[in-house]
Amino acid sequence: MDEVNSKRRRGLGAVTANACTECRKKRAKCDGEVPCGRCSSQKGVECHYEIPIRQSKENMRAEIEDLRKKQRHSERILAALASDDRTEQVLTHLRNGEKIESITEQLETSNHTVDNEPRTTIIKRYSEHRAIDNAIAPARRAEALAKHPEISKRELKDESPGIIWPGRQYMNHIPSISSEGHGDDMMSWQPDHAQPDHHESASTTDSWHRGSVACQSTSESATLPARGRGQEKILGPKFGHQKDNDTPNFSGIWTTVTSDKAFVEHLMTLYFCWEYPTFASLSKEHFLEDFEAGNPRHCSPLLVNSILALGCRFSSQPKARANPDDSDTAGDHFFAEALRLLDSQIDRHQLTTIQALGLMSIREASCGRPSESLFLSGQSIRLAIEMGLHKDHKESESEQAQIEHAVRSATFWGAFSLDQAWSLSIGRLPHFSQEMKLVTKPAIIEHVEATDWVPYTDDGHLPDPSCQQPSNVRSVFKTFCELSEIVHRSLYTVYRPGGILTSKKLIQRYTEYLQWYESIPTTLRLGFNFTPAVLFAHMYYHFAILLLFRPFIKLDLIGSGVSPRDVCNQAANAISALVNSYSQLYTLHRTPSFVPYFVLTSCITHIVTFGSLNQDLDRLAQGINDLKEMRGGHGFATKALDIIHYLIGYWQIKGSPDDDDDEGKLKDYKRLCRPETTSMNQFCPNIQSVDIINGIGPVNIGENPLFWPFPLQGRPILDVAVDKLEEAGFKILEDHRRSQEVRR
Repeated sequence: MDEVNSKRRRGLGAVTANACTECRKKRAKCDGEVPCGRCSSQKGVECHYEIPIRQSKENMRAEIEDLRKKQRHSERILAALASDDRTEQVLTHLRNGEKIESITEQLETSNHTVDNEPRTTIIKRYSEHRAIDNAIAPARRAEALAKHPEISKRELKDESPGIIWPGRQYMNHIPSISSEGHGDDMMSWQPDHAQPDHHESASTTDSWHRGSVACQSTSESATLPARGRGQEKILGPKFGHQKDNDTPNFSGIWTTVTSDKAFVEHLMTLYFCWEYPTFASLSKEHFLEDFEAGNPRHCSPLLVNSILALGCRFSSQPKARANPDDSDTAGDHFFAEALRLLDSQIDRHQLTTIQALGLMSIREASCGRPSESLFLSGQSIRLAIEMGLHKDHKESESEQAQIEHAVRSATFWGAFSLDQAWSLSIGRLPHFSQEMKLVTKPAIIEHVEATDWVPYTDDGHLPDPSCQQPSNVRSVFKTFCELSEIVHRSLYTVYRPGGILTSKKLIQRYTEYLQWYESIPTTLRLGFNFTPAVLFAHMYYHFAILLLFRPFIKLDLIGSGVSPRDVCNQAANAISALVNSYSQLYTLHRTPSFVPYFVLTSCITHIVTFGSLNQDLDRLAQGINDLKEMRGGHGFATKALDIIHYLIGYWQIKGSPDDDDDEGKLKDYKRLCRPETTSMNQFCPNIQSVDIINGIGPVNIGENPLFWPFPLQGRPILDVAVDKLEEAGFKILEDHRRSQEVRR
């Protein structure tokens, strides 16, 4: 038997491992020789052998698995590049030549780290959850209508399929919002053990600031620990532990106005809580590190005094005022010191100087001095460009080089965004050229994103807050900068001399705004996050759209379903709803500096709508009341009220809230709204010139059909002759009879 098996094995061993091509075709026996015996015996046949390619199943499986792994890595990196919060991080790794496996591993590691942090808004009591949800729901409905105006309010209760805009299809559905105001969000709540209060209202959210009012009667010994908790939360663990005047050497380091370091840190916390990071030109982490260490690298007396002057607006303490008895002087002493330091500088080409100029501009805007604010903002962006901050400049990959790049980037984008906001507000070209590659935005740092935001007031931070939400501070800043880039492009579309403005270009810019809104990170959408910075970013978005279309509210866009008048109304309504939500959540005593400008702009639209169609009276009344509430912290709120009252009288609007305003009847609004020789007067509507002949009624023959409430602000570069209008894609709105019928 063994002999037989042996013979069989020898027979198998004689089999040719590789037959020639000809023998394979004929399925014939091949001896493996070159040439083989069969081919040699035939004339005209070429004997040719192909090199065998043989792989085991194990090798093939391993190769397939390796390809699948590479595909997963590639998809993970592509997903990170497509996201708004990882793009810069991934691009940096790729530019450094790192392998995709290493990049993927770092992404997964950062995800694991972040997953351990509280990334969603946590509400501890159901009563608070309902109140917060009720406060935000109207704003979400208004934003949904602004994004999809053809949807009725009734339809907002149901899921909506994709909506088609001219030239774009939006597949994202509108969040489901019930009549109770509950949305499809990430807010989680922990049920309280008390019985539900069936008489609660949206004012339940007043517990954040109502608790603060209650604390005013408490002793200073109870307030200091509360401040310490808030400062530690907002500024970091190195802050909030000292008591009044416990740093004898503090005087003269960063400010000569006060030697009270506890008060200085209190004002800094107020700024970083309520104003930062929108229009912020400083990197918070690096500034605070050098402030605490006494290092002048990323901190300076000029910058500190600018922050303190801005922080005083959020404080009602007497020592926050130059005159303890006059709230209008809040921060004046710190601002005067900042001006003195600025004037004493020989060379202003410093990062901290650019940062300080931006903060001083924001403070002057709040105080109602737009001319001064414009000057300071202009100085900030000009210095930034002169220093080349708009260019990527990283000499090495060292930690110090990365820090320097982060600070330079934040400085430029803060100055750039503020310049776009002012240019948008007054209708002019920005101080930055139309086409230029900009420096990369500050990277998203996960542990900074995951830090909590807490409401902080003169009485500190409540020991057991009813609501805790992540700050997402870097995402807010990056997304806000992206919106500022669209504003920049839209300004050149509308105000560039020599350019041809068409309705098609207008729609293209509008589409960019809509796409920006579609692409914002989920964590920055209403219902997921409602920090002051997030609400402000949403207001600014609608503010930008409103001012894009406001000059054209008397025109139709030929061949388009978009109505400038309707878009302006929807944007104004959204701003009103967002301000109302902000008021219910935090009150309007602590709002970012540009909020009164947003409210004024929306109120002007409400005046036009009420005067033309007898609608939006409630929203106009709300806007006036909102400005009255903001007067304590914003000098511009008073100026805005004067402008509104003047326009109501000038346009002869009957039945407005102005008719019952006993306080307003004592004022001479015509005089208050007259220009001054000491100001550029961007917000003075009462100018005695033919340029102000601009009503809200039908366009008469020979009249300029464009709309502008402030005569000295810029207007679109557009030939308004009828034939030229039609060439550009516009026509005068034909609603004269309808307007008259509504008035009857």
